[in-house]
Amino acid sequence: MPEPLIFSTRDSEYFARLIAGKIGIPKLSEIERKTFGGGERYYRISTDSRSGLMGRDVIFVASTSTDANLLEVYRIGCALAEYGVKRVIYAIPFMGYSTMERAVKPGEVVTAKTVAKQLSAITGGDKRNVFLMMDLHVSGFVHYFEGDCLRFELYAEEVLLDEMEKLNWCANPQETIFASADLGRPEWVKTFARKFGAGMAMIDKDRYGETTRVAEVIGDVKGKRVIIYDDMLRSGGSLINAAAAYLNHGASDVNAVISHLAINDGEAFHKIVTSFPGVILTTNSHPMSQNLGSSLSDRRIVVADVSGVFAKAILEILGS
Repeated sequence: MPEPLIFSTRDSEYFARLIAGKIGIPKLSEIERKTFGGGERYYRISTDSRSGLMGRDVIFVASTSTDANLLEVYRIGCALAEYGVKRVIYAIPFMGYSTMERAVKPGEVVTAKTVAKQLSAITGGDKRNVFLMMDLHVSGFVHYFEGDCLRFELYAEEVLLDEMEKLNWCANPQETIFASADLGRPEWVKTFARKFGAGMAMIDKDRYGETTRVAEVIGDVKGKRVIIYDDMLRSGGSLINAAAAYLNHGASDVNAVISHLAINDGEAFHKIVTSFPGVILTTNSHPMSQNLGSSLSDRRIVVADVSGVFAKAILEILGS
């Protein structure tokens, strides 16, 4: 039985190599890419013959952090099926557009739903396509998929718990509070708090157009070590404002746990590392996690590897 092939988008190669090492695949398979003058993109899947992909299991690693990556997943996925692969497992560490899961104003596009439909439309091989995602902004996102593809949400919880123990953040549970940057993630905050026997706190925010303001801190944080959880870090505004609010209400220090380091740009990154008062523990799910420079060496940002979570799930699927 031939070993599985593993492909990736360019900016997810680092994650694909980690998965490959954990499941015993010696190297990544290649995709040739060209962009022509008018902007059209050319792809060629590396194979020695027209039958070289027939009957193979394929793993495609791709964070859909850009429209270009999303389109590449669709195009390459359809081509793999046309060349006769047995099955494609799509490992998607970071699912883009997951925050656009509902329409608030009239006429708004529920982009998360259109993304799920687009992925669902990828042609399958002899076996159904499998989509693996991690720490979705809304767990119900998996129900936007259509057809007979398989879709599963994986969790970074155990990896993050292990890292928090290594950092000794919860040595004294009675003096520790798990908190949120808003009212949006109560179940995750509760999960972490219960694991360590710690307390909980929340922040209620008022929104004014593009900006938000802390309206109220819910819970007693005076003299406590506060650990803020959020699923995603982009501009950093909510996290920085929440940290300031907890400190103003008497917290002894504030750190943060973030599933996806999806920082918008260099300006946002600079703002976060210079304004957030504590340490940020995150994962390597997003390509931005590979561009942190000195913030890693001075331990302002600690990145935990979650490729093992995907590798374990992939091995279970391949064995089925």
